[in-house]
Amino acid sequence: MATFYLLPPRQCLEQALGEVLARLLPGLPLPPDTWDVITERLGSAANWPAEVFLVPRDDLPEGEPVGEALASAFGAEPGDRVCEVSLARGPAATRTWTLTPSDVSVALAAR
Repeated sequence: MATFYLLPPRQCLEQALGEVLARLLPGLPLPPDTWDVITERLGSAANWPAEVFLVPRDDLPEGEPVGEALASAFGAEPGDRVCEVSLARGPAATRTWTLTPSDVSVALAAR
């Protein structure tokens, strides 16, 4: 089963990562695609399974329920895990659930 990390929009991720790196490496320029480069290298170095997907929210089609959007855009299926992450702090920062057949039914029917 796959795990989809549903993240804040890409612009928020790039800004947060840029702020951290600017504090750690002051004065050094960052590439415009810092988020993509860092996540690709981190995933490779950490040996994450191929079934782990980091999905910025703005990579999903607007107006669709999350399950259907993940199914149509990334091939999510019933039984896949979704970990919705926000930039907030505390226990409400992450919500995890498993996709059910009804979460992805419309997208599966379209295939």
